[in-house]
Amino acid sequence: MRIIAGDIGGTKTLLRCIEDGKLALEQRFESGSYATFDALLTEFLARCARPVHAACFAVAGPVLENRTEVTNLGWVIKAVELAESFGIAEIALINDFYAIALGVPLLEPSDCLSIHAGKRRPREPIAILGAGTGLGEATVIWSGDQWNVVPSEGGHADFAPQDELQTKLFLSLLSQYGHVSWERVCSGMGLVNIYTFLGGSKDDDPARVAALAEAGDRVGLKAFEIFVDIYGAEAGNMALRLLARGGVYLAGGIAAKNMKFFTDGRFVNAFVRKGRFKELLREMPIDLITDEKVGLRGAAEMARRIASLKRPQWD
Repeated sequence: MRIIAGDIGGTKTLLRCIEDGKLALEQRFESGSYATFDALLTEFLARCARPVHAACFAVAGPVLENRTEVTNLGWVIKAVELAESFGIAEIALINDFYAIALGVPLLEPSDCLSIHAGKRRPREPIAILGAGTGLGEATVIWSGDQWNVVPSEGGHADFAPQDELQTKLFLSLLSQYGHVSWERVCSGMGLVNIYTFLGGSKDDDPARVAALAEAGDRVGLKAFEIFVDIYGAEAGNMALRLLARGGVYLAGGIAAKNMKFFTDGRFVNAFVRKGRFKELLREMPIDLITDEKVGLRGAAEMARRIASLKRPQWD
């Protein structure tokens, strides 16, 4: 069985060819160097053996009816047309965070940094949160004989401030936006919103705020502390809703690039701050994903699944 997996982003695209469960080829492409995804895939497939039985591509953007438009590139990708053009039996398009969630059960301990050990319970629900450009949330549950993803737009649910300063932040953002979601305060945009609220320049980007915090800048450091408190609180909320005794995983670039702010106990304290349910939350392990290719793993898993469904037609 031969499958193709891809992780498509505005900056880079990673493609992987897997033959009978073993990696045959992996290549990174600069997305902006190609006018269309078809052109990029043509180059990759020239190096792959045929036939390709199935493919799955994870895309940074919404996927509707197996069709997607890649923001900032102008690429329009349609699964049915790709399958016909390249002679691939079956192609699936999935959102990039869906792919990350599907890849989480495949991670090894070395692919993560443990923030809180807890006690992991096999086949219990797993919560995944990812603060990056936005705030992604998804659940992985064991169903039948495999892990399945329950997607979510929980990042757009109502933000709940935890103290007086966060309440003032909430009221400030409410006057700007009319609605304050968790994503407004727990994402790259959210970090800048917090920093601006504290008196920092609205022209700074998330990387700049993180650099200021790393350097000990008073405003930058305070912004990051509030950000970590908020992130931990929402992670705890999600863990309670799901009873995520299979663990809580943090994805997204902000945590991965600023690990020291997530390993000093602040995040865990915010996570367990749930009154009578504090001890329940203490039992749930928290891990920060360090494997940058977890989404590619998830795409490969989806390709494997759809290929397995089609396999009787090839034998």
